[in-house]
Amino acid sequence: MLLTEELSQIVGEAFAREGFDAGLGAVRISDRPDLGQFQCNGALAAAKAAKKNPREIGEVIAARLRALSLFADVSLAGPGFLNLSLTDAELATRVERLASDERLGGWAMPTPERIVVDYGGPNVAKPLHVGHLRAAIIGESIKRLFRFVGNEVIGDIHLGDWGLQM
Repeated sequence: MLLTEELSQIVGEAFAREGFDAGLGAVRISDRPDLGQFQCNGALAAAKAAKKNPREIGEVIAARLRALSLFADVSLAGPGFLNLSLTDAELATRVERLASDERLGGWAMPTPERIVVDYGGPNVAKPLHVGHLRAAIIGESIKRLFRFVGNEVIGDIHLGDWGLQM
């Protein structure tokens, strides 16, 4: 599970305990890293639904989140934007978990698919140059990424023109 999904569950639970929809706890990476690592804008929607001041709702949710040892900082900005930062210990724990994972936190396709990656090759009628490597490198990278998540991948390099050149 992604970190933002885990945090969304935690923040969503705080909203639910206050009688709001848990979906309002959606967390994403912050647009303003100077204010926090993550952000949640759910207090604004909750305030609209409850016809209350969004800052008041934000303060109540922030107080619930501050009680958790997970967060180093929980602040409220503007009309009710929650800004969240994790503790160094929490970040270290997550890095250790990733390092001990064989897939380094990578996910796998629930239903693998067969994928054909066709990446262009050089035109046989023209001289090769370093620019021809670009398509091969990008194509090979895409092929490896698809394979890493569990898909069956067929790679094909199109050799360009075929036959007699005019």
